[in-house]
Amino acid sequence: DDDDCGDRADQILAELNANMDSLRALNLQVADFEKDDDTNFHIDFITACSNLRASSYRISAANMYKTKLIAGKIIPAIATTTAVVAGLVSVEMYKMISGLKDVEKYKNAFLNLALPFFAFSEPILAPKNKCYEVEWTLWDRYDVKGDITLQELLDLFEKEHKLEISMLSQGVCMLYAFFMPPDKRKQRGAMKITEVVELVTKKKLPSHKRALVLEICCNDSEGEDVDTPYINYILP
Repeated sequence: DDDDCGDRADQILAELNANMDSLRALNLQVADFEKDDDTNFHIDFITACSNLRASSYRISAANMYKTKLIAGKIIPAIATTTAVVAGLVSVEMYKMISGLKDVEKYKNAFLNLALPFFAFSEPILAPKNKCYEVEWTLWDRYDVKGDITLQELLDLFEKEHKLEISMLSQGVCMLYAFFMPPDKRKQRGAMKITEVVELVTKKKLPSHKRALVLEICCNDSEGEDVDTPYINYILP
């Protein structure tokens, strides 16, 4: 089930981190893609990775034979822009895995093979915002664990962050707003967050869903509007 998969993923990550030094010493060799040799596991690897992406975006999964059929038709693309982009992304990924913290070591790439044109620039840091004395960027989140009620979430933010949530939404759906009728606010306040989401969206949450991104509008202790990070609502 989902818990077993999560535990296994954590175990694999722990094993990789423990063997990072030996992995850095690996001498990687270029392998030519060959779809008709099942002993090299190229198609097995592509099938596994593509199906992982498919499950994330609700795309129908493909078996090994369908993958082999599709892969046989995209050889020209692999040798052109796709290869360049994949290579550039891989270089940046190696930098991140190596633990580089200096943003100047990373590069944005702009290219057009038809011209040909290649240009590189340094990425800029995400703008910093401030809520009270805490600095945050668009990459930051308030982590909230456990399936709590809507009222418990409102109380949590008032107690721990000195913020009054005036509006709460998930995607395009409004879960809570200060201008809602009192009866509706009271009804939803007693419900679990997941129950409110399912009530408003009229859809059951998928069993593989591990977290929800909740957007909030808040007032500080003086009643002024303040910008805040989103909530990363971790499901039990």
